[in-house]
Formats: sequence, structure tokens, C-alpha cells
Amino acid sequence: MPGTRIPLVPVSRVMRKPVIVEPETPATRVRRLFRDLRLRIVAVAGPDGKLQGVIKRTGVLRFTSTKSEAQARDIMEDVPFTLSEANTVKDAFRLMTKYDEWYGIVVGASWRVHGVVGMEDFVRLGLEEAPEMLKSRRVSEIMSGDVVYVRPEDSISRIWRMMESLGYAGFPVVNEKGRLVGIITQYDLIRKGYTRIELESESGPKPGPRVSEAMTYSVEYAYPWTSVEEVARMIVERGYGRIPVVDGPRTRVLVGVVDREDVARLVVGGVKAA
Repeated sequence: MPGTRIPLVPVSRVMRKPVIVEPETPATRVRRLFRDLRLRIVAVAGPDGKLQGVIKRTGVLRFTSTKSEAQARDIMEDVPFTLSEANTVKDAFRLMTKYDEWYGIVVGASWRVHGVVGMEDFVRLGLEEAPEMLKSRRVSEIMSGDVVYVRPEDSISRIWRMMESLGYAGFPVVNEKGRLVGIITQYDLIRKGYTRIELESESGPKPGPRVSEAMTYSVEYAYPWTSVEEVARMIVERGYGRIPVVDGPRTRVLVGVVDREDVARLVVGGVKAA
């Protein structure tokens, strides 16, 4: 049966070359890398190549413009787990879901960085190994119907607090009728150059920026009857982390969301965290 060997594929096949910065790299340069290359994770390693930590978009957004002397070491996070090239895709997926991480860093001897694996890499593997299986499944089978959404008039500071508390990287944006009108992501906030978001006022004499000022309006979406294969291609070819699901082409009322982990779980075979 197509796809049955996917869980046993070694990590070495799906890993990619990571972007690596040294601990002394200015945080302002790191931020530019995230913005210009649309990065989601950066590995921090010394001249010897030994992994010291990672920087994610949340770390970049927590960095404030008043700390111009900050370096990569000041905004990096500890790595909760690492992978080896000998680990299987099943091993990697289980660890990533256990620690609620979208990426795993692959290291070799002495913790030297070899690569990075993300949920989208499992999706890519599914397109290569089991495209017919993905074509036969519908989005309605794997999407989440309990969707957290925001409105265009919501403040950026509120959205940032929601991202922090819920661990979400983005939200669909709907109008008062529930119609999908856009999406707001961490990348949108980085692209706009927002800093000190947690200090922005929602109701002061000069209210902070609103979602409508940063959101992406040309959002792509799926329907409940869309094939998982089509959504998988959006994730891999266009770099989407999550795709809103609407009830139909005319009304476009938000009914769900499907993300990389939903598709990756189907590809790997329903593996759950230990």
C-alpha cells in the first residue's frame, strides 16, 4: 500500500540545510534574516558548529528596538530535543508533537548542526511517496473546526498576547458576518517592523496599530471537500503554515482551519505524542 514505509524513512532524507548564526550576531541582523528570507527558525552555533540554541519568530518579536546592542544569544531559546540522521520520520514527528514544536534540529557528533526538519518536510514526503492517498482524502477529515479567529479592528497588541498565550503563529481574520477577509501571522508582524508590541495601548489617546494595518488580504483558502493533496501542495509550494477552510465560494464563511501538523499526521500515519 502506498505510503506504508513513510514512518520508517530516515530523517537524513527529509532534512534541509538550516540557516545558522553565531551567538554574537546582532539581533537586528537576525530580524532582517527572518524578514527577508521568511524564516521560521534559525540555529545558533559557535565557530565549531556546536548547537547552542535556536531563534524562532516569537523570539524576534520579543526583541525590542531599545535593545540595539542585543545579540543572537540574548533572544535564542534552549533546544528541548535534538534529532540524529538515523532517527525515523516517525521518531521525529513524535518528538515534535510531544514538545509542541514545528521544527527539530538534526545534530551529529559533539552536537554539530547537520540540518533541520519541519512539519512541511513530512508533508513534502507525503506528496512524493503517497500522492494518491492524499488525493483520496478530504480536508473535512483532518481540519480543526474549533477555530480561533480575529477581527480587522482588533489591536495588534491583543493579537500578540493571543499568539503568546495560545502558541499560535497566526489567525484567520473575519468580518462581522463570519466571512473570511484575510489572515494575520507572525511574519506579518515582522514584515511591518512592529516592536514593543506588549506595550502598545489598546484604548489610550493614541491607540496602537490594528489588524487591518498588517493583515494579508489576499488569503488563499480551502473548502471542506478540497483534497488533502491540494492543501499539501499549498503548504509545500507556497510556504503556508495554515489554511483557512470556508463553507463555499460565494459566502466564504469560516468553518475550520487545516495546518501543517494536520497533514503531517496523516502522512506519518496518525502518530501521537508519547
